[in-house]
Amino acid sequence: MGAFSKIWQSAVIASMVAVPLTWAQVTIYMCGDSTMQDWAAGYCPKQGQGQDFHYWFDATKAAVVNRGQGGMAADGYYDMFWKKGCSAGNCIVEKLQAGDYAVIQFGINDVSKSDEAKFTVAMSTMAKEAQAKGAYPIIMSPIRRCYYDSPTAIHNSYRGYPARAKAIADSLNIPFIDMSEMVANYMISVGESYAQQFIFNYATSAEYSNLKSDQADQVHLQMNGANAFGRIITEQMRAHSDPLVKKLGDYMAPMYQVSVKVSPEGAAEATSINAYYPQGMTVMLKTIPKSGKKFLGWYDGNGNKVSGQAVSTVKSQYIYTFTMRGAATQYTAVYDGGTAQKYEGDGAALTAFPTTTPKSLDDVTFVPFTPMDGSQESTVPVDKNIKKFFDAYQPDTGIGFSEDNWAHTGLGFFNMANEKNSFATYKMKFPGAGYVTLAVRYANGGSSDRMFNAYLDHDYYVSAPPTGGWENWDTAYVVMDAPLGEAELKFISLTSDGAPNIDAFGFSIDDVCRVSEGCPEVKDTTDTSTTVLRGIAANAGVKLHGAVLSLMRDADVSVFDMRGRLVVRKAATAGEVNLSSLVRTNGLYRVVVRDGGSKFVATWAKVR
Repeated sequence: MGAFSKIWQSAVIASMVAVPLTWAQVTIYMCGDSTMQDWAAGYCPKQGQGQDFHYWFDATKAAVVNRGQGGMAADGYYDMFWKKGCSAGNCIVEKLQAGDYAVIQFGINDVSKSDEAKFTVAMSTMAKEAQAKGAYPIIMSPIRRCYYDSPTAIHNSYRGYPARAKAIADSLNIPFIDMSEMVANYMISVGESYAQQFIFNYATSAEYSNLKSDQADQVHLQMNGANAFGRIITEQMRAHSDPLVKKLGDYMAPMYQVSVKVSPEGAAEATSINAYYPQGMTVMLKTIPKSGKKFLGWYDGNGNKVSGQAVSTVKSQYIYTFTMRGAATQYTAVYDGGTAQKYEGDGAALTAFPTTTPKSLDDVTFVPFTPMDGSQESTVPVDKNIKKFFDAYQPDTGIGFSEDNWAHTGLGFFNMANEKNSFATYKMKFPGAGYVTLAVRYANGGSSDRMFNAYLDHDYYVSAPPTGGWENWDTAYVVMDAPLGEAELKFISLTSDGAPNIDAFGFSIDDVCRVSEGCPEVKDTTDTSTTVLRGIAANAGVKLHGAVLSLMRDADVSVFDMRGRLVVRKAATAGEVNLSSLVRTNGLYRVVVRDGGSKFVATWAKVR
């Protein structure tokens, strides 16, 4: 046979081997709540289990689509994201192909937003509809909250939902992964302090430049936790009794060990534990020094001090982030008196993987305790000292009407259409990640609460009781977790009656801006207390210094109180107008400056 024929024959054989991999590719849909979803980089280090889940798999064999969505109970998720013709579009059941997988995990939000009957119907229906498409559903119980009843018992904050998830899987004879139990075991094995500082989203502004406030989040995960729980899921898949689930082990990428040392031993309170990762995943190492111990730095397996960060917002010297390469490796947290330890391994990929997650204290028997009223947890208090308000009159997008027929502040208010899922969207930019209070000035002339969803990468349900008329305004408050940078704030109606009219909304932190109005906010370079009014007003030189308004030329000044009532209207001459002399009582007021046919809307002014 000639050389050309041999080459051609080899190419044909190679193509016969390669083609089945292409045609055998499956898609794994990750369906869940905020513990599953992708979080924007501005929330770093917060991360969902599904966010980096694709790294665990060989991309030529399996694709991962993370459709986790914050704040979702199972029934709400089914309506918005799963069913044919779902309200959010891009409906999962319409995307599923024969041979695909759907990993379905809910229960965290169902405790407060739904009930077990609706949970059962929604979970069962998603599983059955996946099977009808020839896909393979996998039900997972929800992960635990960082809540220890004792060192050997993790609180069952989600009451009957983990057991109900298993019962649904059993009744339909479909695969089940008990993440509730696996995570509880893992939390016992690492201890409460490690779980807080390395697994759940306990992070500080001293560690990350994007954080404006310290985090103490018992529910959501940081990068280490998301990767650890993703690792547990893949281990359960590899060893699963269902052959179709176990088959997913054949689609996984090579895994490489990262060994972590501390030198000298005992210098650290806690340090990242040994773990394995696939190539391409971001690895985060962290050490916490004991009192009086001086940390010298992280060193690689060749004895070299490392520098640079794969995660640009890391600013703590105790944290090192890097992108995993295709070889096992080792790092040492070196303290004063210690030395970097040489890596002696061969860098080879792992060939064996755990199938269970260990418990401490000789595999102690785990008996969860559940009080009738659920878990008791700390919450971030509402801060009603709102630094800045924004006019809601003209959203970036919305289903509803910009109106000014009732008393209002600013240009008017937005009236969402009387239909479920009508909305108003405002693109905002935040100065840093952290907890922030959102204040929404609303009117509800109806007879019942028009609760609405204030969505910011997560659902935040806001109660809006009747205000006694559409001309009467009240303010509702909710604590949100904001990111660094741009994000979309979306007010969404929850019923066919629509939401309340929204006049304005504001935040408890400075330097938030609305993108459509220009970011960052223009500041006077000589006086940091001076806010230049936006748009045409900035060009006209209209400025607000605390309660003193500076006008470059004659203008009409109107001042409104928090209920939208006109307090005073004054034809002012060029110069300074002291708002304190115009109003009788201290408080927060809306200032509108008009010059002929132009209208200038100021930031809300505090008068003391």
